[in-house]
Amino acid sequence: MKKSNKNLLTTILLTLLVLASCTNNNTTPGSKGFINDDGFTRADSIVNEIGDSRNFQRTLDVIDSLDQKGELSLVKTIFYRTISYNLLGQYSTSLRLYAQLAGIDVKKLKTQTELECYIYSYNNYVRVLCEMRRYDRALREANAVDRKLKAAGYDGFTDHHDIAQIIGECQLHLGQEELAAQSFQKSLQGVHARLAQYQDPLDYRECQKTMNAIVMAYAHDRHYDRIAPWIAVQDSLYVLAEALPQRDTVFLDEMKADISYSKARLAVSQGRSEEAERAFNEYLSTHQAKQLRSIINSTRYLILAGRYEEAARNYEQLDKFLLESGYKADFENFGRYMIPKFRANQLAGRRDSALRVANIIAEYFDSAQVRQRRIDSDLLTTFYDTEGKERQIAEQRAEISQQRLWTVVIGAVIFAVFMAIYMMQRRRAFKELNEKNRELMLANERAEESSRMKTQFIQQISHEVRTPLNVLSGFSQVLATPDITISSDELQDISQKIVENSNRITTLVDKMLDLSMVNSNAAIECRDTICPADLAKLAVDKSGIQQIAYLDFLLQVSPEAETLSISTNQESAMKALMLLLDNAIKFTHPQAFRRQQIERTHASVTMSVSTTQQEVFFVVEDTGIGIAPEHAEKIFDEFLQLDDYADGTGIGLSIARTLARHMNGDIVLDTTYTNGARFIMSLPR
Repeated sequence: MKKSNKNLLTTILLTLLVLASCTNNNTTPGSKGFINDDGFTRADSIVNEIGDSRNFQRTLDVIDSLDQKGELSLVKTIFYRTISYNLLGQYSTSLRLYAQLAGIDVKKLKTQTELECYIYSYNNYVRVLCEMRRYDRALREANAVDRKLKAAGYDGFTDHHDIAQIIGECQLHLGQEELAAQSFQKSLQGVHARLAQYQDPLDYRECQKTMNAIVMAYAHDRHYDRIAPWIAVQDSLYVLAEALPQRDTVFLDEMKADISYSKARLAVSQGRSEEAERAFNEYLSTHQAKQLRSIINSTRYLILAGRYEEAARNYEQLDKFLLESGYKADFENFGRYMIPKFRANQLAGRRDSALRVANIIAEYFDSAQVRQRRIDSDLLTTFYDTEGKERQIAEQRAEISQQRLWTVVIGAVIFAVFMAIYMMQRRRAFKELNEKNRELMLANERAEESSRMKTQFIQQISHEVRTPLNVLSGFSQVLATPDITISSDELQDISQKIVENSNRITTLVDKMLDLSMVNSNAAIECRDTICPADLAKLAVDKSGIQQIAYLDFLLQVSPEAETLSISTNQESAMKALMLLLDNAIKFTHPQAFRRQQIERTHASVTMSVSTTQQEVFFVVEDTGIGIAPEHAEKIFDEFLQLDDYADGTGIGLSIARTLARHMNGDIVLDTTYTNGARFIMSLPR
């Protein structure tokens, strides 16, 4: 993107001249509704003077100071800052400033200078987007500002010859060749309009540069058959500039260099070697061709002409050129300079030099990629900001249009239509009222259900705590009775009951703590390494399921699960499995069958452990009372018990699933199993 430095420097000088000229021409053709005050103030003169020093950091400091004092409007501040940032190579900062242009109301610009600043800021914005190859976005921005200017009474944005050329270049690179040709013709019309009003040497030079940019765009896309007419236009501009009384030899030299080089590239591309050499020698005779930038750029012709050794010699000065230009390691410069240098050295047989260039590209590729991502990120941020403001403006306009429409409709409606609308509104209001009542009833039902579940939970907790406490209190009183005689068997039985009920209270408290923990969304770290078979055995041992007299228990482990190791949270995974086993114990109890009036002569529980490529599965299968498929998800709700008379708090399965999900796993009920209940817990490998 380094070539933009020279373009932007020329642009700022040109723009300041244009703004200054507003003193003598208070209006610009096509502008309407602007105050006949050119608006070129003391602050503009200060920025102009500081800008001539090319100390752009100092220029920015001066702009900030003038902005704080209120001597620069927003549009002027954006204009001066973006030019300075672009010349400093800080394009991402400029992009963020360009986003503010979308929020400026063109109709509220007070002076001609502000209008020119607005137009040139958008011009530079579109130019930067084009040079960054964001062609579609450049087109959208150009069309958007064109609509805004026309709505404010300004004839157009895309009629400017340089802007029309940029739009055509974008269209050409996007494959829209016919639209590009139309835009290039508009650019030519803009050149004629400018020269009809101004005949300064600078005007001829700027118009010729625009025509040359069209030639380069066609050459870049290899449309050589369309180049000749545009070179002819440049020739005519050169003749007119040479005939001016106040000839500018510097501008004439630059124009001759551009035209001769374009002719040389066209001729060599079409196989007219002698004509190409004559044009290239004419190019070399110019002072412009001896500049370091021109020497580097002329290598394109040398490579096309097969003069690889000369191209390689020219590229020996590339390092100096890139250093002077503030070279940045990015993909744009790779494609513009480094890869052509590699090709030139390779074709010239300089393999060592070509290898050094390839090593430089490889060395800086990562940093170029990072830089490109940063630019893309800044660009996306700017796009989103701009589109957001455009969307807000569109919504405001839509809202205003809707209000006007309603005013017209209400003013024109007759009494009968009014009554029909009134009745329709009455019916709609009645329907909405019914809907709200229905929603209110549903909300009330949910609240009542929640209250019922909480009340039931409190009652269940009270029962779960009171029962073991009563046992503990009773045995404590027995043991505290003086002179009581207790046999050793009775004492052992009492001790066992005390331990069982103490464990029952401890388990309940642990569940409540687990519930509090999982509801807090606290992170569970999976840093324990354990074999799935060992995890299952630990859960079985802690649950005590093998000691249950009324059921048979079987543990089945696949061979791979015996040798595999997984990273998980051992305590949480074991607790989830224990809760599944506790659930199986509770609902295979004979009392559960009696409550459900189910005949079952045999109860059993099976835990199986298996693996796949990504997961480990723990399946707990029982021959209990089972769960209906429609309750497959409800059973994981907190405080919910399908059997109101069953022991427990209704939180075990909820805790188990939440623990599993905190470990990136899950627990589901297999509804295809009909001989009881089958729960499947999965954990990642």
